[in-house]
Amino acid sequence: MALRLSRVLPLAVALGALVLAATPGCESKMEPQACDKIRGDAFALLNKAHHCGSDADCRQSEWPGCQKPINQKNFDTIKPMAEEYKKGKCAEPKIDCVAPPESYCKQGLCVHREKGRNENDPKPGEGDTIKME
Repeated sequence: MALRLSRVLPLAVALGALVLAATPGCESKMEPQACDKIRGDAFALLNKAHHCGSDADCRQSEWPGCQKPINQKNFDTIKPMAEEYKKGKCAEPKIDCVAPPESYCKQGLCVHREKGRNENDPKPGEGDTIKME
């Protein structure tokens, strides 16, 4: 009897392991409220002033929403939040974004480098330029 049990037991354990491996696992989908909290916290950080010492301190954000100028420290803080959001299989809303201008450090803050217009342009749009007298 002991001989039979010693042969059957390893077979039963192996069969059980095979069944568990073949069984589909539960999805680890995060609750929508938890997703919203992570995204909200990331937006709160993104919408603060981003201090810098030089242009090298500034870069474009990658998440959440459209790209904004952000400093490297806050970029590194938001990155794990984005990974947790994606790992939790949170639904990413569809947002239409335009390509932003480059970011740089201006007077200690990361900003976008907006293109200016020449005031002598023959057809400037209304309100595009202010003529200094």
